[in-house]
Amino acid sequence: MNRLSQKPELGPAREHAPGALAALESAYDAAAVAIDARFAECLRLRVAESLRMEAPADPAPPASERERACFDFADQFVVYVPGVTEGQREAVGVELGRDLGLELARMIYVFDMTDRLVLSLGRLFEPRAAEDEALAPVDPKPLGVAVDDLHASAMLLHALDPVTTELVRLHCARYHDCKT
Repeated sequence: MNRLSQKPELGPAREHAPGALAALESAYDAAAVAIDARFAECLRLRVAESLRMEAPADPAPPASERERACFDFADQFVVYVPGVTEGQREAVGVELGRDLGLELARMIYVFDMTDRLVLSLGRLFEPRAAEDEALAPVDPKPLGVAVDDLHASAMLLHALDPVTTELVRLHCARYHDCKT
């Protein structure tokens, strides 16, 4: 079984935040099938390549306007979310529709956040293999619900003091230009 939570880099999260890691895995699984599995895998690889986690494949041009619009959106999202232009959002809306455009943003968000977590924990801590322990099954959920659960789990973590937690939350809100 190739579960996200078994990645050696996520050892600290398994140890200190198992509930948040389970919520992340649920969101990741939901993102992997939110629009369609093949397209989600293409987007996951695109995000990983943008973060230099995976060697770029032979650059094949996007096969369709749909892929072109979504990849352009994903490329900008990974670099700087507030830099996503109205034109990029409109192109995605035309190709996917408004509701699936939101699902696309959620998918990219989950893939981007997961890859950044793996990168940062892998650089901060010595990666450790997961112990052979029985893992609770991940309940399939809609992507929006899974992301909400992930945010709720992260906010329940207590390893950082309240002031540092709030500073991180405010920095993230500023960086992502969200008004939370």
